[in-house]
Amino acid sequence: MSHGPFISVVIPTYNRARQVEAALKSVLAQTYSEFEAIIVDDGSTDGTGEALQQLISQQAGNGKPIRCFFQPNQGQSAARNKGIAEARGDWVAFLDSDDVWLPEKLEWQVRAIEQFKSNCCACITDARLVDNLGKDTTAFRESGKSYKGELGLDSDAAGSLVTSREPFWVSTLLVRTDVIKQVGWYDPHIEFAEDHDFLFRLSLATSFCYVNKPLSIIDRSKSPQGSKCRPWDQVDVRLRGSQSMLEKWLKLDLKLTPDVRKTLVQNLRHVHSAWTNWYLEHERYAEARQAVSRAVEYELNPKLAIKWALTQVAPSIARRISPKMRVSDMRVY
Repeated sequence: MSHGPFISVVIPTYNRARQVEAALKSVLAQTYSEFEAIIVDDGSTDGTGEALQQLISQQAGNGKPIRCFFQPNQGQSAARNKGIAEARGDWVAFLDSDDVWLPEKLEWQVRAIEQFKSNCCACITDARLVDNLGKDTTAFRESGKSYKGELGLDSDAAGSLVTSREPFWVSTLLVRTDVIKQVGWYDPHIEFAEDHDFLFRLSLATSFCYVNKPLSIIDRSKSPQGSKCRPWDQVDVRLRGSQSMLEKWLKLDLKLTPDVRKTLVQNLRHVHSAWTNWYLEHERYAEARQAVSRAVEYELNPKLAIKWALTQVAPSIARRISPKMRVSDMRVY
């Protein structure tokens, strides 16, 4: 399929020499041909840059433009923003360098945006979610979404994104370039779930259409023990990122519906309650008292009132009965 909108595919990468090759090859294998590939190497030190140059040389002359940019390590948001700044397309698609697309991914999305272009400026697809422990499901199935038909319109994406990332994954996203600039690009100051932050802000500006087919394969494998390549596998990094993101969303007051705002307040209460548990676990009792007091300010319930009282007068007891914070048990906002 060709002669549709021109699409810029942005692939950020960092120390993924082997994975980025598979990601780029999956883009070059698309049945839809009106695209360019933009790879941003965010300061890799493992030979990713050399592997990319070799792959691009091998692909020379195939008629599909590939542009590669190198920058000092600044994080995934900065890498995506660099790709957006260099994009020549009217639409931008994103692909993380450890994920891959099925060949028909862009073709199906172009069909969807042509059908719903008067109602939306963004499109997602279902995705196959896999990991190295045997996980194999789809994003729509895991989130409980029961979209009807092959193509359709989701007019309440914000209602879903305020509570969970599912089923919206940035590696399935196709969005109009001018709308990206309207909503404010990716926020480099958010350490965790910066893609979720971007998708939520995007959902306040436009509805999403969808393709009810798993056209991306997303690797959800956990980092190897002792690995530092994913700092968001640390509880405090996740909590700090979630808090920053939710506080930022709450400041978008004029754009929020009452239900979305109420959910945001409840989520912030939950984050500060989780901070309390983390501080108690690490015997940082003064900070635990501050965190539980913040949680109470957002929303008071009987269970939280008991936690507040124990943390104030008997923090060692609160520490013994509070659940230990583990990344695998944490909600992702």
